[in-house]
Amino acid sequence: MKKILLASLLSISLASSLSAYELNGNLGVKWTGFKTIKKVPVSGTFNSIKLDIKSSENLSDFLKSSNVVIQTNSIESKDTVRNNNMTSTLFALASAEVIEGNISDVNEDEKTLILNVTMNEVTNPVRMDYTIENGKIVASGGIDILDFSMQKSYLAFAKKCADLHENKSFSEVDIEFTIPYK
Repeated sequence: MKKILLASLLSISLASSLSAYELNGNLGVKWTGFKTIKKVPVSGTFNSIKLDIKSSENLSDFLKSSNVVIQTNSIESKDTVRNNNMTSTLFALASAEVIEGNISDVNEDEKTLILNVTMNEVTNPVRMDYTIENGKIVASGGIDILDFSMQKSYLAFAKKCADLHENKSFSEVDIEFTIPYK
């Protein structure tokens, strides 16, 4: 009887540890740009986000298995004029039809990770802080559009939005992603 009980407990613990991290929903992506001298935030997401991630028994391997592809023409800010202004300047002029990302490093002690972001055929490592709460991994950091050889696109965007932005657009963008897991 003891052997059966012990074998059952061992089986249950092995089965539960084999998928300690498994995707449980859709990846959430949020960006926040800034306008005007007061640095007013404007946030949004993308409607076309494809995530490939493998279940794993540990957090680091789970996160490092992720690959994401975002279609930039699916940008969503809840304002069609704003969406059109961004797709017709920032992404159209820079030939940046997709944004790709993968995580190359995870430091569980410091709760940081490195997200490699590829946009306009330029890849940059982005250091992000993360938290884990209520079955969600939430990471946040920032990029500068100019670090992706998008000067021409950024200037076209700033010019097109000059009146709306009171002649001040920022090239820095805060980024955040949320991975729900079970």
